[in-house]
Amino acid sequence: MQLHLDLNQLRKGLLAACLVCASPAFAGVEIDGVMFEDSETVTGQKLALNGASSSQMLSSKATAVGLYLQNKANTPEAAFAAKGPKRIRVVALKDISSKDLATVLLDRIKQNATRDEIEGNIMQIAALGGAFNSRPKLVKGDVATWDWNPASKVTEIKINGEFVTQPIQGDTFFPIIMKVWLGPKVRATTRNNLLGVPNAG
Repeated sequence: MQLHLDLNQLRKGLLAACLVCASPAFAGVEIDGVMFEDSETVTGQKLALNGASSSQMLSSKATAVGLYLQNKANTPEAAFAAKGPKRIRVVALKDISSKDLATVLLDRIKQNATRDEIEGNIMQIAALGGAFNSRPKLVKGDVATWDWNPASKVTEIKINGEFVTQPIQGDTFFPIIMKVWLGPKVRATTRNNLLGVPNAG
């Protein structure tokens, strides 16, 4: 009788362990060896991974990028309009010079943002261009984050958790940053992966 009870308890324990292991709370997405956790905390609020993708720079795969929002968005418009904090997390897949990174970011802004958006954020875009001057390059594995703080209406840029510039003021600037990876002239596979939308074919 005791053996029967012990076996039942063992089965229950194993079942509980399996359920814990299968829990989505421990899930994440791996992109080219980089793990994006299913949630991250920004300004004290828990954000969910909306999607993740590799991204090219100068015609070669250079970064892995993840988008974190409070609520799921499967169109660029929904992501831009989403309320609350936001995070774009970029991980270098190889060494990237700061000059190349700044050049690519500014080029993609010019390609994807409207003229009015650019003219209304000249100072902010200039601050972005100079944000990485403090270091010559991103080393493989370095993590850059762009965080939107709606309470103070600033964009915070960090590398490996350290600020690389003063918080950038303005509530129209962060959507421009988002367009670097979600804009109309971004590779469809990158945009779709960040939005959790299946790619054709």
